[in-house]
Amino acid sequence: MKRLTRHTVIGSALLLACVACTSGKGGSVPSALPSSTEPSRLLQLPVVNLADDPLSEQDGSIGPEKRRVIGEVRNGPDRIIIYTAGQKCGLATTREGDERHLSIYLLTAWPKDSNQGDKHLPFGPYLNSSATGSGGTWASISCGKDAMVVKFFAPHISGTSKYRGSLNVVKPLNAGSPISVVAGTREIREKISTALKAHS
Repeated sequence: MKRLTRHTVIGSALLLACVACTSGKGGSVPSALPSSTEPSRLLQLPVVNLADDPLSEQDGSIGPEKRRVIGEVRNGPDRIIIYTAGQKCGLATTREGDERHLSIYLLTAWPKDSNQGDKHLPFGPYLNSSATGSGGTWASISCGKDAMVVKFFAPHISGTSKYRGSLNVVKPLNAGSPISVVAGTREIREKISTALKAHS
């Protein structure tokens, strides 16, 4: 009887181990928002060093969080700097010839839970904000815990961008469309970029 009980206990343990190993496989839709105990994948991206730093004057408005630049895009005369500050996503743009003046500056927190923000893109939800800048430019930011999506438009928008960091740049379809910049891990960037192209 003792031997039978021991085999039953071992069999149950193996069954639970197999369930744990196979659970979660086959799901193609990413989780809406990781639990609060899971670290943000956005905050784990490597830092990009800037040759110059036009953001230092804005650091007082960020608060105690440390700013981490995770990407930089140059499109024509415009420069887009993408960064995090604690549980916030930030972007700033400057224009050639006036690198010390911020044309657009946005700082947006990510959603507090899965009930806040919109879920139109994978790895959401996201909180959104936008602003207009000089020379007919505008930008928007969608901030999530694991990814950030920036849209930028200028009248002279170029189909070719130079960029550094953990970014994907989705080209504008025509002269009236913005470029889209996705910040995140490679897997996240690819899925979001595919969704952006499908929605355009």
